[in-house]
Amino acid sequence: MSDVSLREETDLAYSATRNRAARRTVAIQIGLALLIALVFFWSLAIGAVAVPFGTVVNTLFNLEGDKQVFIVLKSRLPRSVLALLAGGSLALSGALIQAIIRNPLASPKIIGINSGAALFACALVVFFPGIPAVYLPLAAGLGGISAALAILLVAQSRPLSPAHLALIGIAVGFLCEAGVDYLLVTTATREMSAPMVWLTGSLWGRTWDHVNAVWLPLVALAAVALVLAHTLDLFGLGEEAATGLGVNVRIQRLFILLVAALLASVSVSVVGVMGFVGLMAPHIARKLTGGGHKALLSTAALTGMLLVVLADAAGRAIAPPVEISAGILTALFGAPFFIYIMSTSARS
Repeated sequence: MSDVSLREETDLAYSATRNRAARRTVAIQIGLALLIALVFFWSLAIGAVAVPFGTVVNTLFNLEGDKQVFIVLKSRLPRSVLALLAGGSLALSGALIQAIIRNPLASPKIIGINSGAALFACALVVFFPGIPAVYLPLAAGLGGISAALAILLVAQSRPLSPAHLALIGIAVGFLCEAGVDYLLVTTATREMSAPMVWLTGSLWGRTWDHVNAVWLPLVALAAVALVLAHTLDLFGLGEEAATGLGVNVRIQRLFILLVAALLASVSVSVVGVMGFVGLMAPHIARKLTGGGHKALLSTAALTGMLLVVLADAAGRAIAPPVEISAGILTALFGAPFFIYIMSTSARS
């Protein structure tokens, strides 16, 4: 009888702990969503031409129409929407990659997926300069998948540790970046000025055409990524344990890497290379909610949204009318963050 009572008390304590963790996660996510909304509205008001906050609200709700409507609706709103889409997608991509490679230093940029996407997208612009922007996500997706497949092909030849997988990804990334540099050097024309800005991770000049080209695939891929939370939790137990629980580790790893590559590649096609978002956002989310992927993935997506929309708005606010690319600002914060992660990983 005492054993039954003890078991019931243990179950109740576990249930209470889990409920507290769930409530804390919900509170954190609501807080992030409110911050995103605040920064989003700020991003619509800030820039070379300052727009009063009241005008922004009136414009969004179609309460007035003047010359500032174009600035808000046609220029700033699409780029802020893209910042949310790309930030969330890059964060999810980083969380997926860190889970399947089991390396806290992994991200779409570090293992070469971003660079592969940039190479293919840049090649499309160079060899087909008049091609519509709607084809950029397709080219970038092929580039990111190619980089991911190159990593997998090397990894399948022999068992490799997570550290070795990350190093292979770095080598693939360097190779793709060399290709991008070659295209830029050998095609030094005025038409390449926009791709060079794009490679810094800029949302300058983004329109509703870019949003229409990527929102559906990114939303669909994000939904798939969130569904994979349980599988990622099983991966965290180790390959043998995951196999024992019925997971086809090889097929699932390939599928998850494909989803991560597409999330990063489609994002890169419209916002350029933002290297540290996929590294920072999952780590920040892990500190906030713990390692369970159901909470981690959604919190990482919200964190990535906040990082990119804040970086884009801050880049316009620092020295208007000059714009500092969001990719530059995320790198300024991301590089010290990367050093911090390396130092804490080394101590543990």
